[in-house]
Order: sequence, then C-alpha cells, then structure tokens
Amino acid sequence: MKLILRTLLLLMAWKFAYASEKYHLVYVEQQGCVYCEIWDEEIAHIYPKTPEGQFAPLIKLDISNYEIKMDYVEPVVFTPTFILTKNLSEISRVEGYIGDDLFWGMLEVMLKRETNYK
Repeated sequence: MKLILRTLLLLMAWKFAYASEKYHLVYVEQQGCVYCEIWDEEIAHIYPKTPEGQFAPLIKLDISNYEIKMDYVEPVVFTPTFILTKNLSEISRVEGYIGDDLFWGMLEVMLKRETNYK
C-alpha cells in the first residue's frame, strides 16, 4: 500500500511540475525595422489563433528593454528576433524574418526540438 501511495504522489508531483512549464515566444522588435513591420502585417494577427500560438503565446518586447523582462537571455543583435522561452528563460531563438513559410517551418522545428510540442 505504501508503494502505491508513493507512486501516486510521485506521479502527481511530476504532473504538477510538467504542467507548470510556461512556454512563450518573445518577439524582440525595434521601431523602423522593415522586417518587423512585414512580420506584423503577415503573421502577428494570425499567430495567437494557431496551435503554435496557443502552445507558446507571443510576448512583444522592444530591443531596448527585452533583457529586463527575461532571465538568462543572450544579447539580441538583429530584429526581429524570436526567442523561445521556458518560464521566461531562453531555450532557443530564430533571428530575422524572410517570409511566412520559412518562419512557420523554423518555429515548428524549434518547438519540436526544444519542447513537448507535437
């Protein structure tokens, strides 16, 4: 009986820890960035409605203050930069934007490689 209880407690603790993982896609932009403007026109309004957007909600931050909001983040040099975070700590990133097909493909690869996204 004690073994069953320990197993149940362990499973509950694991499930709780797993459920507490919060993934976000942090979009670092800057005023005057042409590629940021294109991404905003092509993707920004669609992203929250997609499975990817539901799994890793978008947080938009300006390049001048993104470090204040995040832990363990590498410097951003290019905009747009898309940083995949777990509990607001960087785990992966995509720099730049050259079209919606490449963006969605790279995002899917990053999510599948770095998270439990399916």
